[in-house]
Amino acid sequence: MSGETILVVEDEGLIALHMTEVLEKAGYRVTDPAYSGEMALRALETSPVPDLILMDIGLAGTLDGIETARQIRKRFSIPLIFVTAYTSERMLERIREVAPDGVLNKPFVDEELLALVGKAVGRGSA
Repeated sequence: MSGETILVVEDEGLIALHMTEVLEKAGYRVTDPAYSGEMALRALETSPVPDLILMDIGLAGTLDGIETARQIRKRFSIPLIFVTAYTSERMLERIREVAPDGVLNKPFVDEELLALVGKAVGRGSA
């Protein structure tokens, strides 16, 4: 295992903590979570670029996860998975515009998270 680095962008602390624990147990390195789109963009400018971003859609701050992802896509080619409780048709349309590498619906089971992450970073056959 090479220990790919993952940036979690999630404004709910318990969910961010849970994702971090599950991913670290599976051998991934997880950077400190970003709680807002602005914080995620700053992290990408000041830290090594991660191998994957897990992006919540409803975030603290003025940028939602989709707009944050759109800005990230303009400057970086990093695989990105949305994690969301929002599944309205309008939201799904906005999600598709950004062409994520996956969408994980909340609440999720850990195996779903690991399967999507593994697929996005080229691990396993999920």
